[in-house]
Amino acid sequence: MQFSVGDKVVHPGLGAGQITGVRRQELVKGFENYYVIEIPSRELTVNVPMRKMDELGVRLVMSQTKLAFVLDTLRSAPYQLPKNFKTRQEQIQQKLRTGLPVQVAEAVRDLTWHQQVAHSTKKDSDLLARARQFLAGEMALLAGDEVDNAEKTIDAALAIATAQALEEAATQEASAPSRP
Repeated sequence: MQFSVGDKVVHPGLGAGQITGVRRQELVKGFENYYVIEIPSRELTVNVPMRKMDELGVRLVMSQTKLAFVLDTLRSAPYQLPKNFKTRQEQIQQKLRTGLPVQVAEAVRDLTWHQQVAHSTKKDSDLLARARQFLAGEMALLAGDEVDNAEKTIDAALAIATAQALEEAATQEASAPSRP
């Protein structure tokens, strides 16, 4: 895919940013062109070879339509993550590696719920923080807003999912046959 200066993009490993320039650098094998990408949520500037953008999975920031779907995902019922921490963390890391907003939103929703109902490891907490930062950075860039406001939007959507899940759990507990 061809990008232009000013495009808002997402690097799956680094997060959301904006292409601020094109740089031509001389290498041993000749010249190579790089996109200069500013990633504000990490206070980072990266130079990505133009020829590697597709291979790395760099994409344009999500659309407003996709954002609505992401928010619906955050508000939906969470999935029960595996109890085995290695299996759970591998599932979450697979979602994060895609860099796709809906996959990242699922990881945020499910890890948030997992922290409320089960033991979470330090790595679970780190993965959740990374996923939230990634998602909030992209949402903020899309809206031209601050990351803090995007995090508040994420929290509001998660509160809905958590309330629904707690209500559903209480209903299941109340309808379960009593044990002698």
